[in-house]
Amino acid sequence: MTRPQLKSLLIAACTAAAALSTLVTAPPASAGHGPICETYELPVRLADPGQATETMAGELCYPAYRRPSTVQFLVHGGYYNRAYWNFPVGNGYYSYVRAATSAGYATFNVDLIGSGDSSHPQSSQVTSEAGAVALHDAISALRAGTLDGHGFGKVIWVGHALGSYYAWSEIPRYHDVDAAILTSSLHGFNPQHGQIGAANAYPAPDDPKFANAGLDRGYITTKPGTRGSMFYYPATTDPAVVAKDEQLKDVYPSAAIVPPQIPYGIRVPVLLVGGAEDWLTCQGVTVYDCGDPASVLAYESQFYLPEAKLKVSMIPSTGHVMGLATTAPLVYSTLLNWASSTVAPK
Repeated sequence: MTRPQLKSLLIAACTAAAALSTLVTAPPASAGHGPICETYELPVRLADPGQATETMAGELCYPAYRRPSTVQFLVHGGYYNRAYWNFPVGNGYYSYVRAATSAGYATFNVDLIGSGDSSHPQSSQVTSEAGAVALHDAISALRAGTLDGHGFGKVIWVGHALGSYYAWSEIPRYHDVDAAILTSSLHGFNPQHGQIGAANAYPAPDDPKFANAGLDRGYITTKPGTRGSMFYYPATTDPAVVAKDEQLKDVYPSAAIVPPQIPYGIRVPVLLVGGAEDWLTCQGVTVYDCGDPASVLAYESQFYLPEAKLKVSMIPSTGHVMGLATTAPLVYSTLLNWASSTVAPK
């Protein structure tokens, strides 16, 4: 695959998918034995070296009654925000935060620059490199204990789609995580579906939800009513989740993704997890068989160094947003079983 082809793939995937910290709120996530969470705003940079001119919002959660030494760093995909990992439907059924903290991990669930409660600079500033610098600053804060005085010795990157793509740039540059779980980030794609995905996106100022948000036209979002067909597989779709997904949808800065050099220089263990019915990277794709993880592994291995010890898991009857499918518990157990065998919570 040529670099121009890969660039087109990633752009299509994104358009179809895409000082001390300041304490903002400190509500418990739930009563009883649920996670204990606090929300922070971190000053972060967009250039290295550079000044911390932007703000990254994130929620740090601990298991009840303990503070582990390992944190999972949760990075959402394009057109989403941190609600993806802690979705407010189903009383925790669609919450990876709850699953991970129940397994003994801490989680830090961030809003990417240009999304959610994080700052929204001019979209042209939110490049792959800028996003990687900002995410590195957040990881550095976790290790240093900047947020709440508790430093983490181990960090696992957990990305969805765009949140996985950022890992391809950030991890080789900074070598600041101990393992990576990359979801919805395969390299085969369906060109016809990519074209439909592009047509289903438009400038965020044209959308009623963001018309008065002050965003420039380089920020894009999905057109109303299109997320269900692109991001979900009908057999494992809860209509209430799709309705809430439409309500909570976010924007994506279109300058964000430029493919890094292949193979990606990631030298820590990597788990790739895909939905076997992902509309863009599985349905109609011929370079691998999404029903056969060995086939996917054989193809995806070209993008990773041997040191990554690449593993692949494919979730049956599941679309692009695996954490929002009714198979979410299987997704979560797959991620956590690998995590515990690779970097235990402790």
